[in-house]
Amino acid sequence: MESAKNEYEALRAVDPGAAVEGRAVAPQPGHLGVTPLVGGEWSVPEGKPYEYGEGDREAAERWGPPREDLDRRTAVLAAGGLTVALGIAIWLFGLGLTPDRYLLALLVPALVLRRGRRYLLDFVPFAVLLVIYAQSRGIAHLLSPHPYYLPQMDADKFIFGAVPSESLQHWLWNGTQQWYDQVVLAVTRLHFIVPPLLAFALWVKRRALFYRFAATMIALSFAGAVTFLLFPAAPPWAAGEKGLLPGLIRIPHNPAPDPSGAHGYHAISVSRLIDPNPYAAIPSLHAGYAFLCFLFVVTLVWKTRWRWWALGVGVLYPLAQSFAVVYTGNHYVVDLMIGYLYAIAALAGVWWLWRRWRLPA
Repeated sequence: MESAKNEYEALRAVDPGAAVEGRAVAPQPGHLGVTPLVGGEWSVPEGKPYEYGEGDREAAERWGPPREDLDRRTAVLAAGGLTVALGIAIWLFGLGLTPDRYLLALLVPALVLRRGRRYLLDFVPFAVLLVIYAQSRGIAHLLSPHPYYLPQMDADKFIFGAVPSESLQHWLWNGTQQWYDQVVLAVTRLHFIVPPLLAFALWVKRRALFYRFAATMIALSFAGAVTFLLFPAAPPWAAGEKGLLPGLIRIPHNPAPDPSGAHGYHAISVSRLIDPNPYAAIPSLHAGYAFLCFLFVVTLVWKTRWRWWALGVGVLYPLAQSFAVVYTGNHYVVDLMIGYLYAIAALAGVWWLWRRWRLPA
């Protein structure tokens, strides 16, 4: 009887104090065998062995940070290299850095991190797509050279009772640039500085974050380019030139230092090959890019103690950018609202695709 009873008993561990391990869970798509960072984000713990073998190692290398063993000293050196390289680029070319020049400036900290090749493989396609977008803006203007003037102007009048650009210039513009005009114009040029800088910071943290941000920014850009073609919209300054908003101007800015006479650097840029679009008002990508940066950072830190700082301080950038482009006559407020909506749609759309394809977020 005792032997028959034992035949039906479950096997027990040899050591009574040892736990019996359950069946290993198979790796799921997008799971790198790493611990959560913020709100479901993934990062590779330093020194942790890869859980599922070579496939897991390849996934972690593809989506994880470009350098897992980044120490404080190297990080400080990279930040210093970035500051120096970006400072020199701004001194030579002004705040309106083109993608090719920015690409070279960001290469310096990547080399300090000893990840120059990885940086070029990741960022060159991003820069190329931005250049293609810039060219598509010019093509949109060539195909649709006659913009609409009244819909956006009438919308601002309906919402506010007057055109905000006209009111702001009446209060603040006196015909010559004041110190605050210089500040406002510098803010508008941050449109070219902040998004790539955020992209690089995300890349250093984890390449999966960079890929998602870059995809969102590219989606927003090309959605804007299609709209420029289908609905070419004139900004307030163009309505002023047309006589529809008498007295409203495009507030000029002092040109960036032009060292072309001494060094010829000004001519070295792919931007000289791109046909400009003088309008490109709806959607406002000044507002769209700024709001996208704000939203992306907030979503990353929302489940951490930094979310209120991100909300309170981060929102100042899109607000400052929005005020600047309205005051200078570059956009109606309705342009900004549409830009915000485009940014939200791009962020939500890419995030939906990311989850549908089960890519690491």
